[in-house]
Amino acid sequence: MHINSTLLIIGGTGRNVGKTEFVCRLIAQIALDHSVYALKVSSIFPDEEMYHGSHKENEERRQLFEETRSSTEKDTSRMLRAGATKVFYLQGSDSEVGSGYKEFLEKVPEKTAIVCESNSLGQFVRPALSIMVRTPDGAIKPRAIPQLERADLVVVSDCCSGFPELSQVCYTDDAGWGLLPASPEGPRSKSVC
Repeated sequence: MHINSTLLIIGGTGRNVGKTEFVCRLIAQIALDHSVYALKVSSIFPDEEMYHGSHKENEERRQLFEETRSSTEKDTSRMLRAGATKVFYLQGSDSEVGSGYKEFLEKVPEKTAIVCESNSLGQFVRPALSIMVRTPDGAIKPRAIPQLERADLVVVSDCCSGFPELSQVCYTDDAGWGLLPASPEGPRSKSVC
């Protein structure tokens, strides 16, 4: 599988762990110098539609929807307010996420930073960086374990620290996403900005 140097995936070990807050703060940081496209992916499993909400009436099972409203409380609106150039929402079954992502990529200009909130997209593509957000003592949902094991960085969301790990994440037009050293010991990832 080819690594997409412009793609960063952020997942969470459960619901309400702070992943969207981390995503929004990262967008705000990177958007100061780069165009950022954001994507929120919701894999729908049987009987889970009620957790993901609806973005459009009479929607098909798989949908790719561009968020244009920054005034709602939806996560996608929050991403727009954070500074994303464009924000999309992709919903579908696991098998539909891969094709929906290809459709999304057709809308993204070359060398544009992509921040994706998803626990499922990593099954179909290899991002430059994979970040997982977890609480200090929260349970880990079984479907998040594979992504947690692949993560380049695990962020502990304690609702107090303000995500000091944000200072490690960087993006350049030439190299894409990378991690800066967390300490004097050296880099924590394959690519360093």
